[in-house]
Amino acid sequence: MKRFIGNSLYFVIPFVVYSLIIAFIDPFNYLDGFSITSEEKRETIAKDIEPHLYKIIAFENDPKKNWVLGDSRSNGLYDAMDQDQWASLSYGGASLKEMIQSFWWATEIVKPDTVLIGINLNLYNKFNRRFWVEETLSRKGNYFTYAFNKYTFNATVALTKSLITPEKEPEPETEVDDPEAKKYYWQKKLKETDKFYKNITYPDQYKKQLTEIAEYCKKEDIKLIFWIPPLHKDYHDVLEQYDLKEYTERFRSDMRAFGDVFDFNYDSKLIIDSQNFRDPVHFNAEIAREIEKEIRNYAPSHSKLYRH
Repeated sequence: MKRFIGNSLYFVIPFVVYSLIIAFIDPFNYLDGFSITSEEKRETIAKDIEPHLYKIIAFENDPKKNWVLGDSRSNGLYDAMDQDQWASLSYGGASLKEMIQSFWWATEIVKPDTVLIGINLNLYNKFNRRFWVEETLSRKGNYFTYAFNKYTFNATVALTKSLITPEKEPEPETEVDDPEAKKYYWQKKLKETDKFYKNITYPDQYKKQLTEIAEYCKKEDIKLIFWIPPLHKDYHDVLEQYDLKEYTERFRSDMRAFGDVFDFNYDSKLIIDSQNFRDPVHFNAEIAREIEKEIRNYAPSHSKLYRH
């Protein structure tokens, strides 16, 4: 019996020690304030490793009444917004499925005042179905699944290293302005259109789900706004090969049926100047501030506003 207890302890102790380490480091703030690491470090390190887990737990710990949903372009817009008033449930490379799941998950925590959803044509596609949000909700379902997944482990290791390694002086945050690098990534993006548009198919299910969101928002007196991020003219030129004119008009018509729409992706001075973009699908920080101001003030300048 003593041998059995001893063997059991040898088996259990490593799990207990590991669980305690996770609790003390708590890279994604699951325990909401128990961590010995700073919020700044967690945001810098853990958020980069798994933004879904970081943002979903952050929202749970501090739910706000105004939400931004979308992909990396909505992330770029959020950087220009009042982050004391707005929460971001936007994720790089997000699918429309993830946005819809995030919306309904968040409504179980708090009823919003305003919901801002960023959707480009490439997301309005039956086959755009990434499901990391679904996996993330499972990972944070209880402490065991939170502690024993690779993202929490990797973030814990990285944060632990940061605690024992002398910190470097932070460099000022500026956008990278390397003409050769920009040219390379610019061309790279222009060559990736097939994976988004070659087999694009009308998303009947997504339309139904967005209609349900629109009806819920109307019933609950929630302001629902859609915005269509700008794409540079070079990208528009490449898209001509896919004959998307009819599909694009149907997409815009559907968006207008759901809520107010700010459309920044039309033939304007904004999409012609390459200095407004980091690459053909991502605008820079200055344009993010312009977009935020137009939406906040309901004063279109670089966009067309369609009121629901």
